[in-house]
Parts: sequence; structure tokens; C-alpha cells
Amino acid sequence: MYPAVEIVTVCLETLGAEAGRPFVEAAAPQHPTLLDVAHRVDAAFGVVNIPNAVWIDEHGMIVRPAEPAWPAPRQAGARSPLLDSGEERLVSIAEQASKIVSWTADGYGDAVRDWARLGSASRFVLSPDEVLARSGGRDGNGSAAAANFELAQHFERAGRHDLAVVHFRAAHRLAPDNWTYKRQAWSLNGPEGPLQRFWQGPRPGVEWEYDSDWLSDIEASGAETYYRPTEL
Repeated sequence: MYPAVEIVTVCLETLGAEAGRPFVEAAAPQHPTLLDVAHRVDAAFGVVNIPNAVWIDEHGMIVRPAEPAWPAPRQAGARSPLLDSGEERLVSIAEQASKIVSWTADGYGDAVRDWARLGSASRFVLSPDEVLARSGGRDGNGSAAAANFELAQHFERAGRHDLAVVHFRAAHRLAPDNWTYKRQAWSLNGPEGPLQRFWQGPRPGVEWEYDSDWLSDIEASGAETYYRPTEL
């Protein structure tokens, strides 16, 4: 038996519970799931892409900062349902996603269990200096990007999509490596229906309001750069 470890997942969703509900229900978590409509978690912990995990000990101290984390590596031969969507764009997105070097090494789950068993004596617990070094900092552009992203969310919820776009675009320009800022904005502009959240880019007959989109960006930067490696 391991000492108690509480897992809490957080859904980052500007538009509220109903927008995030299908994904939470599909996952059917057996632990608490919170809805963060203001993206306070990513602002506080430096999350720039999802999924990320943060380890916090029983004293409220961060012992591993935000990092890409999954409970297990991708299963060999796993097939994305987007490949069967019949939409050329979604098929291309699925093909690019399959190239992403993103899946945490087999040892990540073992690292969590080691921490649960040994606590601060676990070799996977980082020192405060290491936590700060891996967390990175926020320069003036980063602070301005965060402010613009917050304003964009406010205007989106207030029904002023035109003003939201102005501030989303500013956040993207000031923090070009922040995929959370991009994906939240892009996901608001997809076609109606279950494919909306995955589209994240131009569609025929509709003006695209942003300078970039998921598929164009990933093709330009290379799928292998989408996540930084998780260093155990």
C-alpha cells in the first residue's frame, strides 16, 4: 500500500462547464476534476500546453513543476478517430499528431509511485532551485501576453467576440510558444458539432481571424517540438 496521493485533474475551458463536460465524461475520472474557466492554473503554474502535471507535496510545495505527463506511453498501433471523420483537415491533423514526440517514458508512473512511497526522499523530487530552473521565468512580453489572454477570455464570455479576437491575437504575438493561448482561441472558431474543438483552423466560406492555426504551426515547427521532453 502507498501513502495517500490525491490526483486532481483540471479542465481549462473559457466557455464553462458545458463546453468541457463531454471530455470529462468521456474520461470518466475516479478522482476530483475541476473546471478552470479563467485559466488560473496555467497562469499560476506556467502551463503552456496540455496535458501537463504538477507535483505538490503535503506542505503545499511544488516539487516538480509543470511538465508533459501521461500515465502510460501511447499504445502501439493506436488509431485516431479523426482519421475516420471524412474531413481532409482532420485527417491531416491526426497524421501530424501521430508524429508528435509527446508520450512520457514508461517510467513516469513508476516515478509517481516512488514519490508516493518515499515522499521527499524520492529521487524524482526536485530541489527548490531545480524547480525554479525548470519553471522558467516570465519576461515583459510574457506578462503582457497573460494580461491580453485574460482580457480576451473576459470579452468572449461577455459576448464581444470581436474584442476577444484582438486580445487573443496580441497574446499569440507576445507568447508565440504558448500553445494553450493559441488552442483556446482557435477552438472557439470551429464548425458546430462534435468536431468543433479539433478543427482549430480555417474552414471554407468563413473568415479566419488569426495569423496561424494548429495544422500550419505544427507543420512549420515540426511535430517533434510540440512538447518539451519530460526529464525524469
